[in-house]
Amino acid sequence: MINIILKTALIYIILFLTMRIMGQKQAGQLQPYEIVITLLIAEVAATPMDNPGTPFIYGLVPSITLLLLYALINYVCLKSKTMRLFLCGKPSILIHNGKLLYDEIKKNGYSLNDLMEQLRMSGQTDISSIHYAVLETNGQLSVLPYASEAPLTPKQMKVHVSDPSFYSAVLLDGQFNTSGLANLNTDKDKLQKFIINLGYRSIREILLLTLSDNGEIFLQDKFGKTYTAQLKKGYFNA
Repeated sequence: MINIILKTALIYIILFLTMRIMGQKQAGQLQPYEIVITLLIAEVAATPMDNPGTPFIYGLVPSITLLLLYALINYVCLKSKTMRLFLCGKPSILIHNGKLLYDEIKKNGYSLNDLMEQLRMSGQTDISSIHYAVLETNGQLSVLPYASEAPLTPKQMKVHVSDPSFYSAVLLDGQFNTSGLANLNTDKDKLQKFIINLGYRSIREILLLTLSDNGEIFLQDKFGKTYTAQLKKGYFNA
């Protein structure tokens, strides 16, 4: 039993490290060769767990081999356009100038139901307003409406707007969030004093506190009460 538990834990660590090495792509953003390698690694790594008598090395060596193969394919794709096209394919235009390119849709085995679903997800359901709809190599659909149908930007309207602030959570569920504090160089003592001045007994009463680089603060306590304020920039800096 202990042997199975240890093998399971080690397999989990191997798969976790593999996913970290392969990056933070979501399943829908993976290229075909990445999906195949991911599935194979999961299969071979689980072999020692399925059969308690199988040595752990039988799962470790194939996993490392597949990971090295992934690195090699990545390198080749970066260096060779031909291999990149062969392994990843190329984007396909499914809609152009407000018209469905039905031959291209059939060629990609893409049903009209799938296409309409992707269009709804992109917020574009009027095909006549679409300049291009491109099926990317990872299976995602990029929808580009006509310029006349696209939302106006502040620049086009000649309106001055401020850049969005970067918010970090500095308190989470009554505890300091180390990464959030470091992002904004926040002083714990100043922050704690501020919370006490608001009438709280300790930071343990705070559910969430976010702070922006421009001094904007949002606080919600564990009783449902919220507080927002615009403080001086750098108010909590160490």
